[in-house]
Amino acid sequence: MKKTFIVVLMTVLFGLLTVGCGEAGNKRESTNVGGQSAATSTDGSENNFTLNLAIWDEKLKDTVNQVIQIYKKDHPNVDVQVTITPVKDYWTKTQASVVGGEGADLFMMNGPNFEKFASLGLLSNLQPMIDQDTVDTSVYPQGINDLYKHKGDTYGLPFYLGSIGLFYNKALFDEKGVPYPDESWTWDTLKENAAKLTDSASKKYGYIAVNADQIGYYPLIHQAGGSVISTDKKRSGLDSPETIIAIRFMKDLMDEGISPTAQQQLETEALQIFGSGNAAMYPGGSFDAFNLNKMLGDKLGVTVLPQGQEKGFYVHGSSWVINSQSKHQQEAWELLKLLTGKEGEELLAKNAINFPAYTDYVDLWAESIPTLDMKAFVTSLDEAVPYPVSQSTSEWQKVMSEQITAALTGTTPVSDALSEAAVQMNDILSKEKSN
Repeated sequence: MKKTFIVVLMTVLFGLLTVGCGEAGNKRESTNVGGQSAATSTDGSENNFTLNLAIWDEKLKDTVNQVIQIYKKDHPNVDVQVTITPVKDYWTKTQASVVGGEGADLFMMNGPNFEKFASLGLLSNLQPMIDQDTVDTSVYPQGINDLYKHKGDTYGLPFYLGSIGLFYNKALFDEKGVPYPDESWTWDTLKENAAKLTDSASKKYGYIAVNADQIGYYPLIHQAGGSVISTDKKRSGLDSPETIIAIRFMKDLMDEGISPTAQQQLETEALQIFGSGNAAMYPGGSFDAFNLNKMLGDKLGVTVLPQGQEKGFYVHGSSWVINSQSKHQQEAWELLKLLTGKEGEELLAKNAINFPAYTDYVDLWAESIPTLDMKAFVTSLDEAVPYPVSQSTSEWQKVMSEQITAALTGTTPVSDALSEAAVQMNDILSKEKSN
C-alpha cells in the first residue's frame, strides 16, 4: 500500500513538472524597447494588446481613425482605443491618470502644459528613437520643434500649428460699402473701419477684441512691442508700457461699442458672435476655419492680422507625446511616426481640420476649403515668434487671465491690473526649477 502511494505521488509530481516546463516554454519575457519594458514571447510571436490614445478635439476623430487603419496593416495584433476628453477637463484628467500609472500610451500635448509634464518625468524622451530611425524634424518649423524640447532633447513631434489671421464677413462689408481688409491694414485702419461697420441699432459689431490669450491679447501684446514673459522665462512682461498699450487698445474698442464687451463674451462665446453674423471681423486661428466655414460659407474671408509697431503673433501648435510609463514604447512610437509623418499630415490637410505642422502639406491644407482663400495663414508665419511658455504656464496663465479680465470689464484700472498680474507671475516664475 505504501509502495503504491509513493508511485502515485511520483506520477503526479512528474505531471506537474511537465506542465510547468510547458508553460515556461511560452512564458512572457520583458525586453527593453525604447527605454521601457515590453512583453514578447520567447518563440518570437507577438501577443494581442491594446494601445490607448488620448485627444481633446472631437474634429480629429476621423483623421486619427484613418491613421490607425494604416497602422493596423502592419500591427494586426494591436487594438488602438481612442479617448476624447473635452479640453476643459483634458489636462487635469491626463496628468492624474499618467501620474497614477493608468494614462494613455500616446496622447496629444500643447505648449502651455509641455514643460510641466516633461519636468515631472511623465513623457518619454523621443530623441534616441528619432536618431535611430533618422526622422527628419526639419520638415517642421523650427519654432514648433523648439517648443517641444526639454533639456535639449525632443519629447514631442509636432502635429499641427495654430496660425492666426483676421476673419471677416464679406456680406457685412458689402452692406456698408467698406473695402475688405488686407495686408496694408494697421491698428488705426482696423479701428477706423470697424467703427464704420458697427451698427448699434441692429447690434452688429465691427470687430471682436477677443478676451482670450492665443487669438486675443497675445497677438496685440506682441504687435505693441510688449511681452508676456521674458526670453529667459524669469520675469513677467505684463507691466511693461507696451503691454499696457495693447490691453488699453482692446478696452477702448469695447468702451466705444465697436467690440462686444468682456462681459458679453463671458455670456456668449466670441466665435459664436462672429459665426452668427453679428460681427464683421474676428481674429481667429487656422483651427477656426473649419467651423466658421460651416457657419458662414462663402460669406467668410480671411487675411493677415493688422499690424501695430510690429507684425505677427505668437505661433503655437500641438504635438504627440508618449507616456513614459507605457509598456508599449516601440508600438506607440511607430503610431506617433505615422500621425506626425506624411500619412497623418496629408490626411490632416485633406480633411481641412487644421494647419499641418509638416510643411510639405501646408499648401494642400490651404486648398482644402475651396470657397476660402487661406494663404494668409501660410504667409503670416514668416512674422511669427515662439509662444510664451515655462514650467508653470498653466499657473501664471490663470493669474494673467483673471487680471486682464478685471481690466477689460473695468473692475480694475488697466495699469493696476497688469501690475498685479506681473507681481503674481514673478512669484510663480521664481519658484520654477532650472532646466
